[in-house]
Amino acid sequence: MRFRQRKKVNNKMVTPVEHVSIPHDLPEFFKIFHPEICYPQLRIPPAFIKFFNGDIPSICVLEDLAARTWKVVVEKNGDFFFMESWPDFVLDNNLEYGDFLTFSYAGNSKFYVKIYGKNGCLKQDVTALEEPELLPLVEENAWGKSIVAEPADQTDNGSGYMAASVTSFEIVIKASHLNRARLNLPAPFGNCYLRRKHRPRLATLRTDSGSWTIVPQYYDRLELREGMQKFIDDNALRVNDVCRFKLIDDEKLILKVRINRQPK
Repeated sequence: MRFRQRKKVNNKMVTPVEHVSIPHDLPEFFKIFHPEICYPQLRIPPAFIKFFNGDIPSICVLEDLAARTWKVVVEKNGDFFFMESWPDFVLDNNLEYGDFLTFSYAGNSKFYVKIYGKNGCLKQDVTALEEPELLPLVEENAWGKSIVAEPADQTDNGSGYMAASVTSFEIVIKASHLNRARLNLPAPFGNCYLRRKHRPRLATLRTDSGSWTIVPQYYDRLELREGMQKFIDDNALRVNDVCRFKLIDDEKLILKVRINRQPK
């Protein structure tokens, strides 16, 4: 049995979710999501293996409360792990540090998954309607003078302009961004995270229509890679669109994104 619900939470509208009824007597295990432990693979507790009755599946189907499904490969590496396609589940559900997940085994290689946020409530996609306005793309140094840092991956060649500061910047979308589905972030911003001993394993991009979990890569610069294709597709980004980024959570690396469309 499935039903739809829509309600407001703290003046935010919850995205309609089609709930799936899960039997209460299914064997289950839980995980508290920690990116360094639960990504890019997830360990199945050894004590739970007995519920497979000696027939451990090579592929399991994970189904959430919205009836969406993911086929996840199970591999043995000492213990058994969810491997291939598990990162897709993490990104598609915007899992964050501290989220609480329950996995109920229905047999026939199928798990029902519930996701609870750190507030203890079922987690659903919530669009923040009242985010703070973006700050100007300049900041002040210790002497009170405005500064604008040089961009890391783009120069002004007549095709676009990008300004950067420590907490806000904008990027003009190029064909290379779309073709490679990755985004190099400005040096002043990226260097803040390259120097950190404990760097966030996941980033979150938020717009007025939703949020996307992205896997950052740390090389000589900070780069957003895995998960960017979905962000590009869902937001129908085109060449010369301007994405304006504002850091709204320093610890979790959450960025508010405003998109100024290039006229067709």
